[in-house]
Amino acid sequence: MAKKPGAISPQSSDLLLRDSRDYAIYVCENRAIPAIEDGMKFGQRIALWLLRNRAEKVKTYALSGLMGYERLYVHGETSANNAISLLAAPFKNNVPLIEGLGAFGSRIAPVEGIGAPRYTEVRRSEAAKAFFYNDLDLVPLEDNSDGSNVQPQHFLPLIPVVLLNGVSGVAVGWSTEILPRSLKSIVAACQDALAGKQPKVLEPFYNRYNIGVQSTGANQWEFTGKVDIVDTSTVRIVELPPGEKLDKFRARLIAMEDEESIVSFTDRSTDCIDITVKMKRGSIAKWSSADAIKFFKLTEKVTERIVLLNWGGTSIRTFSDPADLVTEYVEWRLGWYTKRYEKLRDDTLYECNYWKALAALFKDNFTVRLGKFANRVAVEEDVTAVTTKAKLVVDDKQLDRIVNLPTYRWTKAFEEEVKVRIAELEKEGAEYKAILASPTKLKAIYAAELDELKKLKV
Repeated sequence: MAKKPGAISPQSSDLLLRDSRDYAIYVCENRAIPAIEDGMKFGQRIALWLLRNRAEKVKTYALSGLMGYERLYVHGETSANNAISLLAAPFKNNVPLIEGLGAFGSRIAPVEGIGAPRYTEVRRSEAAKAFFYNDLDLVPLEDNSDGSNVQPQHFLPLIPVVLLNGVSGVAVGWSTEILPRSLKSIVAACQDALAGKQPKVLEPFYNRYNIGVQSTGANQWEFTGKVDIVDTSTVRIVELPPGEKLDKFRARLIAMEDEESIVSFTDRSTDCIDITVKMKRGSIAKWSSADAIKFFKLTEKVTERIVLLNWGGTSIRTFSDPADLVTEYVEWRLGWYTKRYEKLRDDTLYECNYWKALAALFKDNFTVRLGKFANRVAVEEDVTAVTTKAKLVVDDKQLDRIVNLPTYRWTKAFEEEVKVRIAELEKEGAEYKAILASPTKLKAIYAAELDELKKLKV
């Protein structure tokens, strides 16, 4: 049967679907949806990566320029500046992951109050050190877009950081709305999961907001502002819901004033919300705080959607409950403790091999032959012959390290140092092997490091 004009073949349709899916995943991965492993969007991760070895402060726009210079970020300077600034904004994060120096917002203007990137400065924070800069030598790396540099696939936080500061994002076909939690409650939930217990309900928490929080159903939360009933005609509003902007609330009060729903209002908000509203004389004599909250619409209802890039970033994952995320996360993170101690064991064995090679050379009277070799090649051949005889496999790096030792180092004192170092390394190696052989020890180490997180000043 002849194909109708304009009809799309099954092959073309499959190609379009596949390309559309790939594009959607690309947008999610690079711009909108955080990764399950470290809770970061791509630009945020690159900013934190470039700060890992920089203790000194740097202009915000200089860091965003470095992201482009290193060819690790290709989405523009404005986008990079925003990513950096929002990581440092105290009223957008329970725990800012970058330390900001300058204007990074206030309770009155959480985002609008962030200064221009040419005026603000940032630097590596203690929070980033605690969450992202542990096990850096295990962080999986990948090539950047043009193969000129490497970048992290993800960091290895001890906790699901995505639950700490909350995140919103909209991508092709998906959106996410994850509410913030307190560090203390997340750590406690991780410790419960590590102990095989069901984590307790993780109630949303805004560190710098004095709001009411109430569950209204599965993944549904209600946030309310705070008021004081001053007298029978005066209400003082001292907090707004986190999603309510002060300028919009002011506009609403002006409209209420025009409609004569209120008599007048005075806004003294500076470091905190402080709005005094005058009502008709005696009109609120029987009001409770709940009545005032209802009248001024100081309630915000949010449905949480925990949508993340799945492990490895090749698909999208939805969690019905933050406790489920914590339980799965802890199991994943515990696996990296095995990798940590496998690497420590292997590195120790490798280092011990070098010192054992030195011991073999001392035993074979290598010091007597020093100064008699015709050239470097002869030295390398002698070292290789001795270590092979001792059943040691020395690679090129260790061979260079041995050959490059100054002649004056080959003393009796150094021979004793070699023996001591071998004993130390063998002891360390045995400890790492014991840890690897005991799931209980691995869990205890993880639990102890979670305890250390509690000491972080936030």
